Amino acid sequence: MKHSFRVMTLFAAIFALQSSQAAQPTKGESEVDYRQSLYTVIGGNFHPLGAMAEGKMPFNAADAKVRAERIAFLAPMLKEAFPADSNGVGHTAAKPEIWTDNVEFNKALQALIDRSAALVVAANSGDESKIKAAVQDTGKACKGCHDKYRVKE
Repeated sequence: MKHSFRVMTLFAAIFALQSSQAAQPTKGESEVDYRQSLYTVIGGNFHPLGAMAEGKMPFNAADAKVRAERIAFLAPMLKEAFPADSNGVGHTAAKPEIWTDNVEFNKALQALIDRSAALVVAANSGDESKIKAAVQDTGKACKGCHDKYRVKE
């Protein structure tokens, strides 16, 4: 009886050790998770702006301002979200061209950062037409980068 208890305890310990080791993401996976989290929060703030700009939801200047500020705050963080060891990690739609064509990718990323800052300026004005135009410009920056550097789903 003692022997079978020891064997079961040993198997349980081995299983627990393997489970805890398997649960640890690699550095590249953690970096992809960070990047995807940034994009999720940016998208979560941009989609309502897009809906307002397209007339799919009522325009709300105060909400637009808050969302624009969040996007402009987060967009520069994307500069650190594409380290080399996240290239080729399996659960990402990022194309390898991000790393092989890094100069052009960084220009596209800077365009998003610049347009996000312009979106805040427009949102601070409270002028619906300026905000809608800035939302469209920011959306074009997103789309341009996605078209070139993201695998189509």
